[in-house]
Amino acid sequence: MTRQEIVFLAVSLAASALILGLAFLDAAPLRPVEEDGNTYAADTLLDAAQVDLNTAGLEALCTLPGIGEKKAQAILDDRAANGPYERVEDVTRVSGITQNTIRNWTRIAYVS
Repeated sequence: MTRQEIVFLAVSLAASALILGLAFLDAAPLRPVEEDGNTYAADTLLDAAQVDLNTAGLEALCTLPGIGEKKAQAILDDRAANGPYERVEDVTRVSGITQNTIRNWTRIAYVS
């Protein structure tokens, strides 16, 4: 091997190591970190997908079955106007959300 080939190989390896290191530094953590520094591990995927009707934003509310952006925004507006929900069933005060709708939310939606 010539000196030029050795230098090229060394620079290539160093660049690869740098790129790999930066990729790991920029990667998202596998589990979210809570404020106290501990990691949160949900027992099941269902636990991780639960939606608190009193704190959820538009995107989280849209994950509920039967809820699109318009109904999610209506929930946010209702919550702002009337205060937090005491029970999941209280969300039926939003027009278009019925007992049948929230029946599909069993084990997904809750109130804090």
